[in-house]
Amino acid sequence: MSNMEQYFYDGQFLKCYEEAKRQSQSGENEQATQFLKVFEKYEYEKFPKPTVQISQSVERANESYPENDELEQLRAIKDEQQFSAKVKQLEDDARTAEAERKAQSFYVQGHLFLMAHHYDESVHCFMEAVKHHPNKALYYGIAGQTMNRFNWSPFDVMVYIERAIELDPENARWYWNKALVLTQLYKDLNAEPFLENALIAIEKAIETCREDQTSLRSGIDTTLENLKEYLFN
Repeated sequence: MSNMEQYFYDGQFLKCYEEAKRQSQSGENEQATQFLKVFEKYEYEKFPKPTVQISQSVERANESYPENDELEQLRAIKDEQQFSAKVKQLEDDARTAEAERKAQSFYVQGHLFLMAHHYDESVHCFMEAVKHHPNKALYYGIAGQTMNRFNWSPFDVMVYIERAIELDPENARWYWNKALVLTQLYKDLNAEPFLENALIAIEKAIETCREDQTSLRSGIDTTLENLKEYLFN
């Protein structure tokens, strides 16, 4: 199996794309051309790239992050006018604040849209958060998780999960999401290597899941049981 194929079946589509580009530029390569054709419509060339290494947020036992605290404060507001004023400030920040604040504003708005069942708007906000702060794994990971939840193409979803893992390789949630997307690719394309790599990803999720993350571990264990059913059927 070539490097490109290994990247492809492991859901490392950005790496596969870069390798296909490199091989295509160095000479005629039919396999590279085929991969570039698959990836063409997803515009990976425009996908945000990290600029600096930062300390990544750690998921709490209740599956929240420090970046979610602003959302919880908003949800606690009972006065409608006060709530509306806070939302308007979020919208203003998304337009006029410095980049990191813009990103956080979009992240909070993404969750608000998600709770209001406006799923496309939610995904759009999470993607905007990534654009404005391309160094934060959480923004990539939640964008990918939300896209996958609402049946976006795995080729759209996986690059966000791939980048989240690259930036935060000790976060069990991103490996769990990787396993979910690889399983979907296995079902869609009927290719065994996707299933094999989904198992590797779920094992990595178990390995990196802390003891206090019982809620996340429950989801990981359910996915593992589903994978076993595919293996033995």
